[in-house]
Amino acid sequence: MGDTLKPNKLMKKTLSLLMLAFSFVLLQSCGTKSEDNSDANATEAATEQAQAEEARINRRNRFETERVAKLEERRLAAIEKAKTEPTYTDASGKVIYNKAEVDPTFVGGDNAMMEYLRANLTYPEQAQKDGVEGTIFVDFVIDQKGNVRDIVATDVVGENIDQALKDEAVRVVTGMPTWVPGTQRGVAVDARYSVPITFQLN
Repeated sequence: MGDTLKPNKLMKKTLSLLMLAFSFVLLQSCGTKSEDNSDANATEAATEQAQAEEARINRRNRFETERVAKLEERRLAAIEKAKTEPTYTDASGKVIYNKAEVDPTFVGGDNAMMEYLRANLTYPEQAQKDGVEGTIFVDFVIDQKGNVRDIVATDVVGENIDQALKDEAVRVVTGMPTWVPGTQRGVAVDARYSVPITFQLN
């Protein structure tokens, strides 16, 4: 017989080779489908991420536009009130200026106040989980000695602002250090002031 193979052995060898080739083709096609699925999933995930980012940017822009508009509206209202009602008397009989000639100032100025707020403001956990953002306008009086008193969260910008955000805004203003008081004709007076405190997720 020598090198010649019996028909049975030849057939088995051919069958084995065919099975091997078929397995290879099958593996290749599975790999391609898996890569196609993987590419499709990656594309879909990227699209969803881009849409979510666009929605976040739109929400942030809308919120910022509303905040700036509310700030301007409140500024104009305060000017009008100061013209028609320069002072008022509180429950204890003290005269409060709605707008002093020289406004009270946070020691170190606005930048120092921003630093104070950044360092002391705590974003309520549940509000973070719920994705609640917004601005709380806190009105208060700075007395003749520079102490903060009569603190009230009066106005808000944003959807679903809950009490926890208002409480935190009031808490952080309550803890403020002594200010430089406002003055009228060079004399320290009790004067109203307002600070917008913004809660914003990254």
